Amino acid sequence: MINILKSESGNIAIAMLLVVIGAMSGLTMSSIAFRDTMATMAELEDIQSIHFLRTEASRGEAYLKVAAKRDPEIVGGVRTPERKIGMRGSDFQKTYKMQSLINKIYKELESEVVEVGGEIQASQTGASTTYYKIRSLVEGKTGTSDVYYGRKNLPLTRKYGELSLVQDTGPVFMYFTDNEMSPNDTNVYFYGYDVINGPVHSNTDIQIKQLGGGNNNSWPTFLALVTTAGEIISTPSSYPEEAIFRGGLIEHYDEYEFPENMVEIRQNGQRVGPSYSEDRIMVIDIDDYNVSGWQGNITHRRQQIPLYLNNYPNGYPYAPGSETAINRFPTTDTTWVPLAPFSAHNGRAYYVESKLWIKGTIRGFQTWASADTMWLIGDLLYAGTPRGSDPLSNTRDMLGLVSEKSIIIKYAYRNPADSLRIHTNMGSDSSNPVGGIWIYAAMAALGKGNGNSFEDGVFTFEYQHPHGSIPAVKFNPSTDDPDVGPIVFDMIDLHRHYWPQSTAHPWPADLDFPWYNPIWPEANPYMERGTISIWGGVNQRRRGFVHRSMNDTEYPSNSGVWKPSIDMCGGPCSTMATVVQLFQNPTVNVTLQCRHYPGAGGGQIGYKKNYNYDSRMYRVKPPFWPYFKKQGERLPLEQGSWYLKKPPKSLI
Repeated sequence: MINILKSESGNIAIAMLLVVIGAMSGLTMSSIAFRDTMATMAELEDIQSIHFLRTEASRGEAYLKVAAKRDPEIVGGVRTPERKIGMRGSDFQKTYKMQSLINKIYKELESEVVEVGGEIQASQTGASTTYYKIRSLVEGKTGTSDVYYGRKNLPLTRKYGELSLVQDTGPVFMYFTDNEMSPNDTNVYFYGYDVINGPVHSNTDIQIKQLGGGNNNSWPTFLALVTTAGEIISTPSSYPEEAIFRGGLIEHYDEYEFPENMVEIRQNGQRVGPSYSEDRIMVIDIDDYNVSGWQGNITHRRQQIPLYLNNYPNGYPYAPGSETAINRFPTTDTTWVPLAPFSAHNGRAYYVESKLWIKGTIRGFQTWASADTMWLIGDLLYAGTPRGSDPLSNTRDMLGLVSEKSIIIKYAYRNPADSLRIHTNMGSDSSNPVGGIWIYAAMAALGKGNGNSFEDGVFTFEYQHPHGSIPAVKFNPSTDDPDVGPIVFDMIDLHRHYWPQSTAHPWPADLDFPWYNPIWPEANPYMERGTISIWGGVNQRRRGFVHRSMNDTEYPSNSGVWKPSIDMCGGPCSTMATVVQLFQNPTVNVTLQCRHYPGAGGGQIGYKKNYNYDSRMYRVKPPFWPYFKKQGERLPLEQGSWYLKKPPKSLI
């Protein structure tokens, strides 16, 4: 090495070697620097494109809220307008193009896995969830103009994501009223026996009262969050908030819009029976998936009855012309035709364009709806849940009940098959489970009275002011002539009092108004009827009564004309017996006396409450359930999952 260094040619060789080494080192360092720079730029582009992807997903969500307002079904899908953003740096020029495709998705939910033929499978529940999918694609190319972007060079950056948005239609609440006032426009209270274990909301003030017993020092108990757009009004004014509202209380909360009709059900459901008529009743009896029933066609006719002023049938037989007057009045009759049995399908909605009477045991996810009043003529149960049990673990059954007017618990009816009178929806407090009516369903009474509070949709019960009336009697009025045989005397009250009533001749305050009782006449009608037991939710435009006092002074008509349509229903109800003599020889008497259903405790009229929230309904709804949303919101949406996926060639 020393000899090489001493040689002139050796020095040149060393110098050349050093030059080569230096050049190689420079190139190596430049390569490393360039690679680091490119890696940094690639990382920057990756981060930037993900930010743009998030932004595009948010833009798609905002666009969806507007588009779905016009067309909730998003038929065919909609695209956001294409968007381009140019970015410049000292040595960086890039244009990003982004767009989203939005579709509405119906997805059937799966239950827990089951074994089918030795193979483990996920079983279908029949429940479906509706959500929107926003598919967003971002592409980046070199250049900052349409000219550059339009060139055929492949995009250097491509990112793709899918955002799901869950459409929350309600019922979020166990109990929801648009107006907490009664149809009489008077206060209705939550009392000591009321225990509500699900979310509660009202768009107006909520009234509570320390009265009636229970396990909370006579105060009502709310176990979940209570919200009101108004305030809590208490009697007395001071109340223990934490002891009553154990799930929390928010006053002056946002109002929720209350839908007026069943648009989704009409668009997607199946009509049962003919087109709309107020003179039609559809009776539906559900057994599993099997549906049977009747179609009732109401006809109108005029009738006339001789009036004998309190003597009928005393004095029978009557001489011609001995009547005081002739009562002439319109009446109705119903002709029943059996429905052809059919099968209900899982995940479907069914509706009738008339009145609906309904009962039964439901399998699968079903919604039943009516354009007119819906009457509950018996229990509504789930095939997969024993009566009285929580349906939380039931992944297969769910029921929605929707009326464009009101939902009413029937007092009694005549069986279409044989005309026998049936007292339904009644039971003893000591029964296990408790007697009355069991309703496993989410209910919505959508009726809007447009200023007439009595036409607003309510959940309530039929025949709230019972009085006795004289039933038909059968006897032989001639003791001297046994060959005459027994005679049936019916419509006795209409033979004894002016009808139709007038201000000059009002109907007696202590006698039941003709046909106010659906099985009129009835000598001993029921007052206390048991318990309303609900596993589901109650949504009503106005708060309906489920319990009334015997002496209701809100709309007294004890000295005036009866008007049941506005709750003017005679004098106080009473359990005192009144003996009416109908005939002297032989002696024929009838005792008029209201009574409580055997085992149904209390001293008033109607039902106790056993309201339980079906917590499954917070996320999973009956098919095509109506929209419930906060006022001013375009669409109730909650973000679900957001996934980054391999980019497709294009948004198809």
